[in-house]
Amino acid sequence: MKRRGFTLVELAIVIAILGILAMYAIPKYQGMIDEARSGEARAQLGTFRSALAIYYAKHHGVFPDYNTVNSGAIFAEGTVPYVEVTVNGSPNRSNTVTLAGTQDGTITSTEVANSNIGGWMYDVSSTSDKADVRINSTDTDPAASTTTYWYQY
Repeated sequence: MKRRGFTLVELAIVIAILGILAMYAIPKYQGMIDEARSGEARAQLGTFRSALAIYYAKHHGVFPDYNTVNSGAIFAEGTVPYVEVTVNGSPNRSNTVTLAGTQDGTITSTEVANSNIGGWMYDVSSTSDKADVRINSTDTDPAASTTTYWYQY
């Protein structure tokens, strides 16, 4: 008599092995997602800073005002790039530009909005000779090896 198929014990063993493999694979996969999100956010920040530097060079040492940045006019695509950060364990994607309060061209941790809305924080000095841009979130980057807040990049 030929036996066809698998016994219940064989199927249970295969399911147990797959469960053990999944137990190790899922956290690694989540870590890879966090690393990709972090890398993309830092790349978008680099894009933003490059656009500011190009504008500065083209306009003889003057950075753009908030309205010019917020309209997306300094970017090749004509829109502010989106940045996706992890906020309270969930991804948040935004291209909102928030103007910093001091208008001195430097963003400090106290100026970053505590609402974790994501997007960007932009500060340009009143003379437009100094500017700073940061990721607008006080949450931590889950892919960083040490405690690093999004706004610190």
